[in-house]
Amino acid sequence: MGNTDATTTHIEIDGHDYVLPRSTDVADVMSRIEAAARSEPTFIDLATGDSLTSVLISSQSRVVVYLRRDDAPLAPPIDLRSTLDWDL
Repeated sequence: MGNTDATTTHIEIDGHDYVLPRSTDVADVMSRIEAAARSEPTFIDLATGDSLTSVLISSQSRVVVYLRRDDAPLAPPIDLRSTLDWDL
């Protein structure tokens, strides 16, 4: 049985998910995203395992940071069309 306390950090930016290595200083990444969102649109670099990704951040960027337990099952995708009520 694995370590139930092991987590993986994900950053979702405008709908794109980036998995960060365990060694990442998440507070630093979040600070860089906040600073970029307060300025003119700016690229930030994210080390995502064996690659480096540059993401353009603006004040309109939607950013979500979340932790996922490594032993947690993946939830099936939600079909949002079935939850929307278009009758106005």
